[in-house]
Amino acid sequence: MKKNKLLLETKDCLPFDNKWNGQLREFAECGKKASVFNLLSSNQEPEPIINFNYQEKKWYAGRYIGSISFTDKKKDITISIKPRFGKTILFKMFEELFNIKFDQGQSPFNTQDNSYYLKILISFIWLQKLANANRHGLPQIKKEIHHTGYTLKGRLLIKPTLKNLFKNGKADSATKEIILDKTINDILHQAHQILKRKYQLAFLTIPDNAREAIQQFNSSFSQYRKVTFHEYRSIKYHPMYQNYKNVVDFSWQIINSSNGFDDQHQNKNISGFFLDMAEIWENYIRSVLKKYFILYGWHCVESEYIVYPDRFYKRKIIPDIVFERDGSFCIFDAKYKKMEYRHGFTDLDRNDFFQIHTYISYFQQKGSVLFGGLIYPVTVKDVDYSRILPIPLFDSSQTTLFFADGPLISDNEIKLDNFLNRMLEPDSLLVRVDKY
Repeated sequence: MKKNKLLLETKDCLPFDNKWNGQLREFAECGKKASVFNLLSSNQEPEPIINFNYQEKKWYAGRYIGSISFTDKKKDITISIKPRFGKTILFKMFEELFNIKFDQGQSPFNTQDNSYYLKILISFIWLQKLANANRHGLPQIKKEIHHTGYTLKGRLLIKPTLKNLFKNGKADSATKEIILDKTINDILHQAHQILKRKYQLAFLTIPDNAREAIQQFNSSFSQYRKVTFHEYRSIKYHPMYQNYKNVVDFSWQIINSSNGFDDQHQNKNISGFFLDMAEIWENYIRSVLKKYFILYGWHCVESEYIVYPDRFYKRKIIPDIVFERDGSFCIFDAKYKKMEYRHGFTDLDRNDFFQIHTYISYFQQKGSVLFGGLIYPVTVKDVDYSRILPIPLFDSSQTTLFFADGPLISDNEIKLDNFLNRMLEPDSLLVRVDKY
C-alpha cells in the first residue's frame, strides 16, 4: 500500500502553518529527534526542535535548520526548517568560519532543496576538517603482537612459553608494532561511505591532504564492523594526532545521524539532521570580532568559569565571547534571536539581559570591564541610533559600557561596518583602549 507524503515546512524561529498542528503535536509528543551537528565548539544549551507558543496557539520552529523524515500513521512526513535569512547569508557565515569560498552559482549549491545543500555543506566541512587534521598521516598506535613458534620474535613471554614447551616445544614471544588506530580508521571510513552515498560528496573537489587520508584508510579497511560508543569514547590521541579529534567527533555524528529511531516507538524509523544556527551565529561573531580586537592588543580567552567551587550550589558561568588585555575584559553574548529594537523585553529576552549583567559583575571582581553586551542579527533598517549606542552600565557613572545591538542583515548581506562603527564611537571601547 502506497503511503501518503506530507511536507511540513517553515524557517527557523518562525511559525508553521496551523493546518499542520496535528502532525507537529504528534512529532513533539512522540519525542522524535534528529541529530544536531556541532560544527564548532559552542556554549549553546540544546533546545527543542519545535515548540508550541500558547499565547499565539502556533507551533514554532526553534533555532535549528535542516530536516527530519519519519513515518506516522501510514504517512511519510518530512519536517523541513530553512534558514530565515536565506542560504546566501548562511554561506557567508561559513566562509568566515572555515576560510573557504563557495561558488553558489553552480551545481550543487544552486538548489532550493534545503536538505540537499545542507548535506553538501556537511560534506564540505568534513573534507576541510580531514585535510586540516592530516598533517602526519593517519593516527597510529603501538600494539603488542604475539608469536608462537620455534624461534623468538622480540620479547620472550615466560609463562606462555613454559606451558607450550611441554606441549609442542614452541616458545611464545611478542613484538611491538606501529599500526593504524583501527577505531579511528573505521569511524573515518564509515563516515566517508555515508557521505559518498547520502551527502553528495562526489560533487566536491577533494583537497590533497584529505585525498591522501581517504586513500590510506580505504586501503587499510578490511570489513565492516559497528564501532561501539565505548570504543569511540575510549580513543586516546597522541599529541601528534590531536587535530584528528575534531574530524573523528564530526564523523561520529555523521554515522549516528544516518539512521535513527524513535526511542518510544522503535518500529518508526527516522532519519535527518539539523544544524544549530545559534552555534553558527556565536562562532561567526567571535571570528569577526577577533579580527578587530586583535588590532588593539586584545586576545580571545577561554570563557568557562566556576563560581562558589566549594559549595553545593557551585555553578559554571560561560559567556560566549571574552576578550582580555592586561587585566581588562570585554564580555559578549551572541544571541540568534529577532532584534528590531522594540521597547522593553519584546525583542530582548529577560533571561539574556540579566545573564550578561551577571557575567559583567563577575568579571568586575577579576579586573576592569570596559565593555559588555548582547549581539543579535538585526533586521530593522530605520532606527534612531542615539537609542542604541553603548552607554555606561545601568545608565550610571560607571566606566563599563553596555549595549544590545548587532549587524544589520539585509539584501543578502551581513552589514558589519555600521555596527562596528557604533562600537568605535569617541567614548567607546577601542578609542579608550588606546588611552590605557
